[in-house]
Amino acid sequence: MSEKKSVTVNIYGNEYTLKGEADPQYISDLAKYVDGKMNEIGKKSSAPAAKVAILASMNIADEFHRLEKTKAENIRLIETLEKNLLEMKKSSDGSLKHTMELKEHLDKFKSEAVESKKKAEEAAIESAKIKKEFEDSAKKSSELRPEVEKARQELEAANRKASEMTKETERLKAELIQIQSQFEELKQDFAEAQGLNEEAQAEIQDLRAKGDKMNTEFRQVREALERAKQTSPPASKAPSQPATENFLPTEERLQALFKKIDAILE
Repeated sequence: MSEKKSVTVNIYGNEYTLKGEADPQYISDLAKYVDGKMNEIGKKSSAPAAKVAILASMNIADEFHRLEKTKAENIRLIETLEKNLLEMKKSSDGSLKHTMELKEHLDKFKSEAVESKKKAEEAAIESAKIKKEFEDSAKKSSELRPEVEKARQELEAANRKASEMTKETERLKAELIQIQSQFEELKQDFAEAQGLNEEAQAEIQDLRAKGDKMNTEFRQVREALERAKQTSPPASKAPSQPATENFLPTEERLQALFKKIDAILE
């Protein structure tokens, strides 16, 4: 098992450290490809990065499926070419077999020609006929050779193209897996942020409730002090009532207390 290598890449303005057994340059090229897709979409839309990543994933998936479809069509083409090649091979084998049969007939007629001149003449005529058939068969075989060679070349070209398509498909699969991983990370970050936001909202509501309660209490205290101020005796009579001096606030104390309450309420 080969050692995993770390590669720092930049995708859509963010740096990511990726680990993999693949060549670092290959991983960097994948990241550049994804970055290019996301930037291409980002120029056309003001959507957030998570949505841009999803759109880029859809585009790459579309390219992948198109390549898969092209690969399937190429496989069907290869199968058709192989079938045609087999048929041409069978036809060629049949011509060769027919040629061997004709040769056997020719040998037979030659042996019979020794016994009788008539038979020899007939054999010569038949031999000429067989020779013509042999020439026609040889000509047909010769005509088939270019087609067989052409089919072989087309098959080799199709094999090369299929191999290239397979490599491209594997590359796109790797890109798609990488984008899916990044998308899952973005979903997790969003869920965490949403949870923090809900906690903050709850704390704000709690603080507001406490603030309202404090404001109510401060107003009640202020009203009580106002009532105490209205019912307290004038300052000039203070010496004649020493028993209540420690319980009723003076004018200066009330004013200072009101200022503090106003400052708190503000």
